[in-house]
Amino acid sequence: MGIFDKFKKGKQQKPAADGGAGSHEITPEQAEPVTKSIVAQLGYPCRIFSGKASYEEIVAAYEQALQEGRQEGFTPVLVPEDSVLDEYLGILKDDGYSLESILNSEPESGEELLKKRFEADEFDEDKLIGEFDDEPALIDRYTAFQNGWTKEIKETMLFKVPTTRPWELVAYVPFGGWNDCPEVKEMMAVCKYWYEKYGAVPVTITHDEMEMHVPSPVAEKDALQVAKEHFAFTTDRVSQCTDTGTLAELAACIAASEIWYFWWD
Repeated sequence: MGIFDKFKKGKQQKPAADGGAGSHEITPEQAEPVTKSIVAQLGYPCRIFSGKASYEEIVAAYEQALQEGRQEGFTPVLVPEDSVLDEYLGILKDDGYSLESILNSEPESGEELLKKRFEADEFDEDKLIGEFDDEPALIDRYTAFQNGWTKEIKETMLFKVPTTRPWELVAYVPFGGWNDCPEVKEMMAVCKYWYEKYGAVPVTITHDEMEMHVPSPVAEKDALQVAKEHFAFTTDRVSQCTDTGTLAELAACIAASEIWYFWWD
């Protein structure tokens, strides 16, 4: 039995021959080899968009799937073509990764886990918090399925994952467990905590990125605490993804944005 075979539901969905007017949806046979491999390894129903698709087309398809999922019992997630993720999934399969075991495990408190990770780091907290008086960065677009330099769209899979619990997406599309990137169980515990407290839902997953959506930005009075949690989740979110290297700058972004961005170097 394959890594996710027990949880497969139905056959891979194929678009109509013309993909619809203006559509850049393609069949698995038309996809790049890495995309084909990821689709085969995960095995969930999916739609595939070529690199000619627009940002708006992919996001619209995701939002439509989000609505359908509430009725049909699945949760969508966007996964761009990613050779490292493909390789990682193969490693997990060889190591006997058990989705069933992960899902049936007693979940750790995501809040406590983040608190421990934050307290375990050695830093000057006052210096880390710092000050930020500029206009906050507003994250209003997903970037994981775009090339960071050219902004060109990557071939992107829209998986219909057979769960109604969004925090479980990181177990169904597993990544992490290397360097400071949390392991799958830890990742799932954190996502569960953030979903229950803020309504945060994973939207994109790569081998080293995750983007989440929240219904509304966090209140300013709570933003610094959330920034501490994001820092505990991935210190790179502050050290490499802010201009000032401060929690204050990240907190300002969190208080302005409905998209949360995470990256592990």
